[in-house]
Amino acid sequence: MDIEKIFKLARHHKRTFLALIVAIYAIFLVIAHFFFNQPLIDIGLDQIKSISSALITAIFTFFLILSFIPSEDKGEIEEIPAQKITSEFDKLLANAGRWRYKGNFGRYLRGRVLPALAHKQNVHITTCLIDPRDGELCKKHAVYRGSINGIDKGTQYDADTVAIEVLITIVIAAWYAANTGMQIDIYLSKAFDPIRIDSNDHAMILTVEDRRSPALKITKDHFTAKHFELQMKTARDQADPLDLGGMRHGIQLAEMNEADVISVLTQADMVALCKRLKPGAILEGCKKSRNPYEN
Repeated sequence: MDIEKIFKLARHHKRTFLALIVAIYAIFLVIAHFFFNQPLIDIGLDQIKSISSALITAIFTFFLILSFIPSEDKGEIEEIPAQKITSEFDKLLANAGRWRYKGNFGRYLRGRVLPALAHKQNVHITTCLIDPRDGELCKKHAVYRGSINGIDKGTQYDADTVAIEVLITIVIAAWYAANTGMQIDIYLSKAFDPIRIDSNDHAMILTVEDRRSPALKITKDHFTAKHFELQMKTARDQADPLDLGGMRHGIQLAEMNEADVISVLTQADMVALCKRLKPGAILEGCKKSRNPYEN
């Protein structure tokens, strides 16, 4: 007898099935009473005892078997209110040894993620940013930035300011790679994505630029996490890997100078872009860089 199919029966079919069970039970009582000369009350008590014993045995057996069956964690997906996004990021950073990011500028990466993980050992950062060498892409992203209620609402973006933001992230990442022992891999994409993904080995958070919008937190065991991890990997596979070298060792972040900026961006094959946007302007942006979500 397939119990699942019984539960899926239409209501009138369920009633018919129950009526059939009751009728069979009544026939059994009549047979026991008339053929075996048992009083009805005795028959009823015997049946109650039998049913009770069977239920107790079934319940005990069920929980005994259940204790040996490994539970399948299907993971969780949770909507995070805008005001709680920062605290959820802090939870992810607290137990992160690896961090994967797919976004556009990487301001939170350079302002919060890198400083938070710098003291840990064997940290691996993988990030996908928009390509600052692609003027048309930077221009389109500037238009998008101007159309949303971003964290920097009111800032006027054009192709150059978009490119500078990415260059600042690259230079700061180069300092962390050279002076903290972090392994940092940067990939430059030919497309921007309104959805940003930050992920450690336990969960990921999906955010958008609009500061009023909630975020999504997805644990690694949820089936969608694999899809988003694949999305990040696919974006990296289609992007250009960056040679993140050229930074001096043994200096503090505040000790960077224009020569360091030029050296890093020369190593990254961005000499012309660095010259056009001015190493001094890029260096100033590095020194002013902070967590964009700080109160």
